[in-house]
Amino acid sequence: MKRSSARDRVPRTRVSLLAMLALSAALGVAGCENDGGAGPEGPAGGDPGATGPAGPTGPADVPISQGGDVKDMGNGSTLTAEQIADIGTLVATIDSAVVSGNKPVIEITVTTDKGGKVLGLAATTLRLGVAKLVPATDGMPSRWQSYINRSVTASTAGGVTPVLPGAIQANVETGVVTGWTELGSGRYRYASAVDLANVATPIAVAYEPTLTHRLSIAVDLSGNAGPLEPLNPHLDFVPNGGTAASKLVATTANCTGCHVQFAEHGGSRRTVEYCVVCHNGATTDPESGESVDLAYLAHSIHRGEDRASPYVVYGFNNTKFDAGEVTYPQPASFCETCHEQSAGAPQGNDWAVTVTAPACGGCHDAGMLKSGPDPATGRYAYTYTHSNTLMPPQPFKDGDCLGCHGPGKVAGDTLSLHQRDEDRKRIEQGELFTYEIISIENAAVGQAPRVTFQILDANGVPLNIKAITTGRLRLDFAWSTPDIHNVAEVAGNQYAVDRGEATVVDLIANMASVVANGDGTFSYTLAQPLPSGFADASLGTGLMVVLEGRRQLPDGSEAYPESAFRFSGGTSREALVAQEKCETCHKRVAAHGGSRAGDPMICTVCHNSSVGGTFDTDEVGPLALGAFLHNLHSGNLGDITYPQRLERCEGCHLDGTFNGARTNALPITVDAGTTAETGPEALAWQDDRADSATAGTCRGCHDAAADVTHMSVEGGSFSQPKALTPSSTEEGCPVCHGAGRVYDVKTMHCSLLPFGQCSQ
Repeated sequence: MKRSSARDRVPRTRVSLLAMLALSAALGVAGCENDGGAGPEGPAGGDPGATGPAGPTGPADVPISQGGDVKDMGNGSTLTAEQIADIGTLVATIDSAVVSGNKPVIEITVTTDKGGKVLGLAATTLRLGVAKLVPATDGMPSRWQSYINRSVTASTAGGVTPVLPGAIQANVETGVVTGWTELGSGRYRYASAVDLANVATPIAVAYEPTLTHRLSIAVDLSGNAGPLEPLNPHLDFVPNGGTAASKLVATTANCTGCHVQFAEHGGSRRTVEYCVVCHNGATTDPESGESVDLAYLAHSIHRGEDRASPYVVYGFNNTKFDAGEVTYPQPASFCETCHEQSAGAPQGNDWAVTVTAPACGGCHDAGMLKSGPDPATGRYAYTYTHSNTLMPPQPFKDGDCLGCHGPGKVAGDTLSLHQRDEDRKRIEQGELFTYEIISIENAAVGQAPRVTFQILDANGVPLNIKAITTGRLRLDFAWSTPDIHNVAEVAGNQYAVDRGEATVVDLIANMASVVANGDGTFSYTLAQPLPSGFADASLGTGLMVVLEGRRQLPDGSEAYPESAFRFSGGTSREALVAQEKCETCHKRVAAHGGSRAGDPMICTVCHNSSVGGTFDTDEVGPLALGAFLHNLHSGNLGDITYPQRLERCEGCHLDGTFNGARTNALPITVDAGTTAETGPEALAWQDDRADSATAGTCRGCHDAAADVTHMSVEGGSFSQPKALTPSSTEEGCPVCHGAGRVYDVKTMHCSLLPFGQCSQ
């Protein structure tokens, strides 16, 4: 089987008709059937005539990488690595769908992402889901019901004791050759074998052609071609004609903000719209006895370790998945993170007006009870008992929830209830305040810097800072800004503050020193002048000031406003990561009890090259921001689960900032040389141990012994005596891993990711 690519073809030329006839005569090949005997022989020795002009050159095959067609795709198992790289990924569309003779018939188009036609695609790669949308009734919302189902027997593999002997599960149809027709130009027709009017086993599903139906497909490729699999197209239609109803409550795009790209069940299940065809209320995991209805499953997973009881299901070969190990990086009460009304999700706000026991019970599982599943439908019946003291404990039947929960109802609607969540309130109430640093004066050695600042309320009116007595309000001072180190005296072996932390001023405790300027702004002058370490010929000069602190409202609740920061007297610290990227997952970056919130840049006043290592008997390791975050997201500093691939540096980083440490980056402390947290030992820097900046940061992900050895051989260093010299003078990492180099970090990381997960 031959795949087309200009790399493995010899260009062909088009031969003219006259040339072919001449060639036929020369070879004695008859052009037509004999119709009257042989003609007279021509005279011997005649003039053969001049050679005719060459015919025009025929078109060469367009390379796949430039939008050329893919020939004989099959199931993808024989594609070469070069062809896979050239294809990138496939794009599939459902062009039409009808029900003919009670059987679905679809026409699809499959191309490369560059527009090339995919030819010879095997029928067996198709996975077709077929479902109908059952209308809302008896207080329950509309729901998908698959026509294709199977009965599975529970497995005891791996020592699992099943909760149920077996269960009903929705399924998909695998394409068969008899239903598959290639129409040309990347187009295919598939006639399903499923007779919608005769679905009786393992459960009966009535065919209702006046209802909305969904057809959705996956293309399941083999071997190394797996990453080429396209997003799953779907088409909603009414077999008898008319406008299809809609049930699109969450878009795949919302999910990919954190997850980047789904690749479930081997990789080809990539969209929410496809998942709901199987993951509906009639699908149960028999080993755990849990429903895998998509709303219940997704809510249970994202609630993770905070759920009353862990959500556990078993997959292929009885592989256990325990969602109790999942950490979710924002308050689960922000339903809008996944559910938001849009063109792609017209019902994106249904969560605010639709309440069911399984959907809500995915998070609030403590009071949920179930019976079943019903062998005739495969569905559980649910009740819910509230744990609050406002009513006597009693089970409420699923479907009755809207009697109390909804707009204008006695228990309040979902949004108003979720807005009571303290974690959510702190973030939302942070928007009521705006912190601003107006100016920094006297940022020079021997001078005491004066900072002018203000806090605005939600209407832009300045607050009277002198009247603030609750919450927390601080100014943090750090230097030098090319790479913050907070060394007071380079030669004198002394940090300005214990362990290289920032100089922190509690403004509430020092309110007498805060000066009201009469225009809504206030000023504070640091009590001590900046030391000689603030300006050093090799380390640079520059002051960074942060205004931070949580607010406390009259009702006792808290707010996490965004901290403000400003540079003065030198070069600004280079930004490596973007706040908006962090808050795609985190909603609000808010550390240390919410006092430091907003742009990660504010963290560098303390999370700098000097901070870290051996607090009491625990080796915390580097706290310099880059190394710390790498360790955190890779799970080295606790049971953190990261929702995307670690190789995708641009999930956090600005482009061009992750080939290596900045040229002025100092070695990062990993061991303070003492367990003391205060006093002369904690102020000394020369007894610290440090990693070189690039190696120490990359080690957060690349911590295997071979990786550490490689970095050491190439000039990286680990746990060596602290030096105040940029590590770029000793590390050879940029020689191979720098931008445009043979092992460019971005190129190497991208090569490990499925197509489309990072930009080249």
